[in-house]
Amino acid sequence: MRLFHNRPELAPAMLRDTIGFPVPDYAHAELGCTDHTKLKPVPFKSDDVVVLYDREGAKVMAIIAEVQQKKDHDKPYTWPLYVATVREILRCPVRLMVVCPDSGTEEWARTPIEFEAGGAAFAPAVLGPSNTPVIDDIDRARRLPELSVLSATAHGDNPAVLKAAESALDALPEHTRLIYYDFIESKLSAAARQKWEELMTTGTYEWQSDFARKYVSQGRAEGLAEGLAEGREEGRLQGQVAGLIKGERAALLRILHARGVPVSDSARDRIIQCVNLAHLESWIDRAVAVTDADELFE
Repeated sequence: MRLFHNRPELAPAMLRDTIGFPVPDYAHAELGCTDHTKLKPVPFKSDDVVVLYDREGAKVMAIIAEVQQKKDHDKPYTWPLYVATVREILRCPVRLMVVCPDSGTEEWARTPIEFEAGGAAFAPAVLGPSNTPVIDDIDRARRLPELSVLSATAHGDNPAVLKAAESALDALPEHTRLIYYDFIESKLSAAARQKWEELMTTGTYEWQSDFARKYVSQGRAEGLAEGLAEGREEGRLQGQVAGLIKGERAALLRILHARGVPVSDSARDRIIQCVNLAHLESWIDRAVAVTDADELFE
């Protein structure tokens, strides 16, 4: 997940200050390898691994940061493998931290994983709506923009939290802003999303033209222009619909490209050949969270 990838220090801060798990003193944090594949042939990959070092350069802890969008009944079997493999590779204490965007997934993730009947249990450290801090102070949000993003997704009904997140995103590079903006918008309730969109269009920052829609509007404008040209022969209304479809295709591919999501030839063909506007709009909604374009069609 880009929140931890862009700011590794966020993982130990959340684990210690928000969840309450002790973290040893460390001098700096950096990303470690997320590929936990051993020997062959089935790969097990977490979202991010953050490695903490002391002043002498010795590893003191590795934090596996896993973002869990929904319940996945395979994870109680693969999560312990992540921890065991990273511990064997790095030879230091390891802690798995699971970040959940909704209460149902959070409750599920907190369920201890039993290795044997009556024996030891494995319990991840879980961050969810119940313990995500409320970041409603603009200065704090600007210091910790990734934490402000998580706060906005968990407490989006609080206008002050959304305003703080808006301010935090303003200082970030445009590519990162786009991804964080879409991530927040995808997690908000309908009422909170309307408030968020109002902030984007009525605020005072240069980028507040709703930059996710920048990509969508560019694609729609291109497609609409083509569609209107075709409409001279096929009829104006039919040409407009065709233009919207082409625009949605272009917008979807732009968002996937902007997020760095792999797009296979088969996925690209499916997107380009799609003539169902509702399907394309649904895929655009999913595009802000997928890690592979093929996940759009699941």
